[in-house]
Amino acid sequence: MEARKDGTTELARKIEARLRSAGWRSFDYLLIDRNGQTLAGNLRGVNPGPGWGEIHQHRLAGNPEEMPDDTILLFGLELPDGARPFVGQSTDSLVDLSQLVAEAFAGAGAVTVGLALLGGLLMSGTLLRRVETVNAAAARIIDGDLANRIPERGTQDEFDRLAGNLNRMLDRIEHLMVGLRQVSSDIAHDLRTPLSHLRQDLEAARLKAPSAEGYIATIDRAITQTDEILSTFGALLRIAEIEAGASRSAFTVVDISEVFTRIRDVYAAVVEDEGRILHDAIEPGLTVRGDRELLTQMLANLVENAIRHTPRGTRIHLMVKSGESGPVGIVADSGPGIPEEMRGKVLQRFFRLEISRTTRGSGLGLSLVAAIADLHGISLSLEDNHPGLRVRLEFSPKYSQLPP
Repeated sequence: MEARKDGTTELARKIEARLRSAGWRSFDYLLIDRNGQTLAGNLRGVNPGPGWGEIHQHRLAGNPEEMPDDTILLFGLELPDGARPFVGQSTDSLVDLSQLVAEAFAGAGAVTVGLALLGGLLMSGTLLRRVETVNAAAARIIDGDLANRIPERGTQDEFDRLAGNLNRMLDRIEHLMVGLRQVSSDIAHDLRTPLSHLRQDLEAARLKAPSAEGYIATIDRAITQTDEILSTFGALLRIAEIEAGASRSAFTVVDISEVFTRIRDVYAAVVEDEGRILHDAIEPGLTVRGDRELLTQMLANLVENAIRHTPRGTRIHLMVKSGESGPVGIVADSGPGIPEEMRGKVLQRFFRLEISRTTRGSGLGLSLVAAIADLHGISLSLEDNHPGLRVRLEFSPKYSQLPP
């Protein structure tokens, strides 16, 4: 240290020089000799011992009225010649600093709380407005406006994602409601004719009192018409069951090549009796996961549809082969085909190309095919066969692989 190296006289000179050059400083200085006489510094009338200590007085430098008494914390050493140098600092400045820090924290805390309250009010207001928007849209939908949707802001935040999901759900609900109304209307339209015929036949039999043979013929026609009605309801229930997906849990590995072969064997004689020609190209050993009975019914409906809606001499092709992602099945014919604008509609319930509906049928055959294909993840497409119709069945990789 300087005190031990320079001696008392040099140390006194340095203390006075430091006080003169710095003026009012944050540190105070004192140098006393072994007798307690002050040699240098801005503290007077004190004789503290070495080490840490406290004194209460004012500094001599400057105007005492501007520097009132305060508490000074001192630290001193004892030199070999008995002199003691001290360095001190007013604790009042530390108190002032503590008060300044406390005031700064209090101000910052008040600003933070104010900003938090303001931000909370703004956020709650925004959230309440978004929630109210959803509530208003829901109220309009409940009142019957199924076309109403929840507005999106394009910010891609949680509310926007929620609105998007709700809108997609509402689109699905609207689609189902429209389909339900259409199905109800189609059921009423398609069943009205056979029920009217059934009633007319029964009423005629009662009024005209025909012979026993006439009664039997009337009863036979009534049974046939009743069977057609029951067949229509059975097909509707079957489609509803399939669309519910209840059968998917019972899927097993199915040899789809064997299913195509079975359909070929069963319908070969029927096709020939109806004056059509059946061709097949079946690649062996192809498997998928699914319901064997439903897949068989799907192919049977397609073959029967080709027989029913084509003239004599039509060629019907039944094929299955390997594709890029799984087996691909094709049922094609060289008949009149289906206009391109009608190919999507023929998959709907009760839709029939023949508006006069003079041929038998309910218009549910291809609807059942579409339901079974959707259940099995099959991509179903109706294409032009040049001439005729080509039905293409692409089995999904999800269902065309063997289980692990």
